[in-house]
This record gives sequence, structure tokens and C-alpha cells, in this order.
Amino acid sequence: MLPVGEVAPVGEVAPVSGVLPVSGVLPVSGVLPVSGVGLVVREPDGADELYLIETRLAPLPAMLGLARRVAGAAGGGPVDWESLPAADLDGAALVIRRAWLGDAIVTEASCPGPDCGERIDVSFGIGEYLAHRRPRRPRGVADAPGPGWFTLAGSPLRFRIPAVADLLAVAAGERPGDALGARCVEGGVVSRGLAGRLDRAMSALAPSLKNLIGGACPGCGHEVSLYFDPLGYTLAELRGAFSGIHLEAHALATAYGWPEQAILTLPRGRRRRYAELIADERWSA
Repeated sequence: MLPVGEVAPVGEVAPVSGVLPVSGVLPVSGVLPVSGVGLVVREPDGADELYLIETRLAPLPAMLGLARRVAGAAGGGPVDWESLPAADLDGAALVIRRAWLGDAIVTEASCPGPDCGERIDVSFGIGEYLAHRRPRRPRGVADAPGPGWFTLAGSPLRFRIPAVADLLAVAAGERPGDALGARCVEGGVVSRGLAGRLDRAMSALAPSLKNLIGGACPGCGHEVSLYFDPLGYTLAELRGAFSGIHLEAHALATAYGWPEQAILTLPRGRRRRYAELIADERWSA
């Protein structure tokens, strides 16, 4: 099992050519929580698995690259990923994870209580997790001129929800938070009081999926907080699930004489079935 995150609060970017060919036959895999864009996710093939295992990109661009490869809009065609609210990339990570590994996330952590250390099982459903973080329009927030811009009542400021493109643009800077604010807030100096109002408004309009998951240790009753980062968790879990790709490709190449490229284009389920048949045949020989 994989740890969800760290025990205690923690404050915390190359396009890929492959685009999902959406055929209207694929069922909708999920809906992005902020934009409401429906996604269809195809089954991964070996090339997708190798991409995840071998990429050296940071979590944000790595997941963006994966989403471009395997997910498309439910209505057909590609998704304009960079224009989506940043929180929707976290949502896409969970939708992809659910399509490939199921809805239930099951992991464990250690109780940080003095003289305890008991292992704690943590489980929740992705659908339920997303449903509890739906956006809402808070009081005092109105539409401003320009698509995606808002105003705060009694303030000259206007603001918009950070997009994936904004995070990519500021990631390499020394002060990404300040740079993000400069891109997404206009109209004057942001006082401390206004900063708090802005933060609450943005959190309501586009709730972060990076969150603390809390509970009590069944052994000692100590309150435990786990930080859940959908991007980091999903990438780590998928890399673990895909770790057998090299052995399976080697088995198929040895048994059938197929070239690597042919093996990597097979859907994961079919490739794994061939690998199982090869293993069964060797055990029975």
C-alpha cells in the first residue's frame, strides 16, 4: 500500500503528442469538479506505462502529459488542458485513477501519538471525495467583464481562478505565489483583509483537492491528519501498478518474437493476459 501523505499539515512542469481518439462508444469516466467537463479515459497501453515510469517531469507536467495521452472530452475531441482551472488537473488524476484501478483508495499510515505507532487503515471513495468538494458561488462575488473574471463586493479588485497554464508559467520562478497573484488579480493593492476575502472566494469557486484527511487512532485516540495530494499520490500508485511492464514485454518478446513497438501498443489488459498464459505454460512444462 502507498501512504496518502505526511502525518501533519504540509504547505506545499512537455507536451506529449498522443491524443485520445474519442469514439462515442467509450463511457464517461468522470466529470472534472470545477469546469464540469466530462472525461472519457481509454485503457492504457505499454507506451503509456513506460511514459509514467520513465518521465523525469515534475508531478504537474507529468500528469498533464498523461492526461493528454489518455483522456478526451466526453463530447468528442481533445481537452484544452492548459485553460482548465488548476484544481481540475487534480480531478483528472483521480478520474484516470478510478478508470484504471477503481474507485476505492485504500492505504495506511502510522499513528504519530507518543508511544503508539499503530498502523491505521485509511480508505475512501474517489466519487465521494469529489462530491464533497463541489464549487459554489459565495455571497459578494459577481461576474466581471471578461470570461472567467469575478469581482468582490465593495472592492475595486477583479480576479480569476488560476488555470493550469498559470501554474506552468510560474513554476520555475523564485516566488511562484506572488507571480500567480499578479496573473490572476487586478485592480490595485491587495490588503491583508482583501487577501483573506480573495482566498475564501477562490477556495469556494474552485475548491482545492489537496486536503487533510483526518481521523482518530483506534489504539490511542490520537487525532491523525494525513495530507492527500491527488497528483503525487496517483502518479506514485500508477507507477507501482505499472512496474511489471518490462518483465511482461520481455516475456512476450521471448515467447512470440514480437518487436517491442508491437508489444507496447497492446492494451494493458490484453498484454497482461498473454503474459499470464506464458507464465502458466512455463509452470506446467
